[in-house]
Amino acid sequence: MLLAVLLLAPLVGVRAADVQYSKANGTSVGNGWVTITPSEFHGAINNPLKGFRGYKKDGYGLLERKYIKWSDLEAGADDGVERIIAFVNKSTSTKGTRFEDLNVKLVPRVYLDWNGSAGTPQKPGQHWPADLHTFDYDSPAFQERLRRLVAKLGQAWDDDPRIFAVQMGLIGYFGEHHNPAPTAEQRRLLVEAFQKAFKNKPVLVRKTDDEFMRAGFGIYYDTFANLDREPPQGSREQFPWQATHVYPDIWKHAPIEGEVEYNWQKERDSAKPAETFGRSPDETMLVPAYRRYMTDKIRRYHASYLGWIDNYDASKPDVLAGAAELQTVFGYNFVLDSVSYPLTVQPGKTLTVKLAVRNTGSAPFYLDWPVAVALLDPATKKPVWSAPLEGVDIRTWLPGEDWDSETFAYRIPAKRYDAAGTAALTGDVKTGTYIVALAILDRQGGMMPSVRFATQNYFRGGWHPLGFIGIGDAPAEAALKDIAFDSPAFDDSLHYKVHEKLLAVKAPPLPPVKAVMPWTPDPNVELINPWRYWSLDDEGPNLTKQIIHEGGRIIRVTGEFDAGSRLTYDFGDAARLEPGRYRFAFRVRGTPGLTVEFELTDGGRRVAKKTTVTLTGEWQEHTGEFEIKTKFKDEPALRFRLPRETKGTFDLADTRLKVVK
Repeated sequence: MLLAVLLLAPLVGVRAADVQYSKANGTSVGNGWVTITPSEFHGAINNPLKGFRGYKKDGYGLLERKYIKWSDLEAGADDGVERIIAFVNKSTSTKGTRFEDLNVKLVPRVYLDWNGSAGTPQKPGQHWPADLHTFDYDSPAFQERLRRLVAKLGQAWDDDPRIFAVQMGLIGYFGEHHNPAPTAEQRRLLVEAFQKAFKNKPVLVRKTDDEFMRAGFGIYYDTFANLDREPPQGSREQFPWQATHVYPDIWKHAPIEGEVEYNWQKERDSAKPAETFGRSPDETMLVPAYRRYMTDKIRRYHASYLGWIDNYDASKPDVLAGAAELQTVFGYNFVLDSVSYPLTVQPGKTLTVKLAVRNTGSAPFYLDWPVAVALLDPATKKPVWSAPLEGVDIRTWLPGEDWDSETFAYRIPAKRYDAAGTAALTGDVKTGTYIVALAILDRQGGMMPSVRFATQNYFRGGWHPLGFIGIGDAPAEAALKDIAFDSPAFDDSLHYKVHEKLLAVKAPPLPPVKAVMPWTPDPNVELINPWRYWSLDDEGPNLTKQIIHEGGRIIRVTGEFDAGSRLTYDFGDAARLEPGRYRFAFRVRGTPGLTVEFELTDGGRRVAKKTTVTLTGEWQEHTGEFEIKTKFKDEPALRFRLPRETKGTFDLADTRLKVVK
């Protein structure tokens, strides 16, 4: 099968068993220095922390994103960090093989609410700890628990080599910060908590709220490259517009990733699948125009990796060839233009290595992993000594910028980075001739070789051989000649280490938990869940929802209202409104003279006569009745249409709904 892949697509990386032999050209010696200009490897490399977000044994992908239920990490407020660590220990394997043995990294997302519904006992939709009320995003108790959980996540994950980055999650459907969106107060809380908890791991968020962007967080975007969301027709609140016009440099601080939404491609004519990236991952890989479209978006937004698109069939050679083409575009791709080192170094002295590197990929490398130098035994090709190079920071090797779709190139090309690193040779290194080699090490994973440069000079095991060096005396020759190189494309020998103390952590006994009483609707008493949120549509920097506690919960919407500003209560599947007569009561106050309109809707369509209320500075009690004559086709919702195209404040409290006898 592999031969067929190679014939179909030269870009597909060969396996380690396939070899090329070194040539003497590309090596020069002058003034006591050896300079190597190694040949670039133009194929795809199955490197970590980039590419397809899904592990494939016979394809590209060394990342796994996992949804994690909050209730799996905390039974109650007094639960400890051990349960979180034990959960990761249990869930970081695939088909019986540990992630660290596969060189696979985890990107976790903790969530509470799957899709707004309660679900069923067999398949629940809510995953709140037993001592918190379901749907209660607004209480002071939830805010405190939110802060405490993030601190525990940091203790468990910030030094765990299995974790690459952390998706913020926690609020809204699927942890995607909608229904509800985090309030401004919650955004400030989350920024403070995540910055304090995670010093070593990138933090990713769903939306480009200003607080998150100023904090340097990355993005996980759930409809990557979908035409409906692309400028200029896409919403200005969504990531594509924001990344293009508002926050163009967010990729320099943390990864850009997300999902390629193929359901939209199949179900929505506006997605124009034949003009974009097709209807399935295999189609994307097979059609050159689809790959070009996807490449354009990966380059434009500096994406490191994507999910859903990873569901391609790696057993098909032509599909794998297309995946290889995209793999070369994702994330970083470090090309060694040249490497220089002294022809001779004495034992116990300092070895200096000079590098010239270009990042021809789409994104930086975001973790502080060191470049290491090694002396390899010429016979065994194994290191007899190695050390990290001081003074080299691969995070600074940026790709090109300002993508031009017409020329299909960055207007600011990837620059060449010149770096000089040093390492002190230990005195026990024996005199003789060795091969100088470089590798990029996994800092938290036991300083094991991991990332490969895009060069043909490669030995299986993670080291890039460059030339001969003499320790004590000059070598007979500096150039590598007729030495068999392995392909850097795939190397299943690469792995990292997890500390035994971490692996030994077991889930502790469940702590005593005082569970809250679940709320159940009663048509004759109350149909509005007191813990469920009211969502603000079109919330932005100039219009926010606040929760005020003054003898009860007050929902405040304040700022600049526009034509689409609405405050909505969705029932989910907890309370069903059957045909009949209902009484709805509430209290309101706000900027005097402004008006709001209350309406009952079915999937966004009004199904009962609207009620108009003029606000005053004092609380007003309002009671109204409406009749439901037929069953709802979609989902019932209570909705307040807020003042239009003006500034002001609207307060809502004490909402009540029951059947009228």
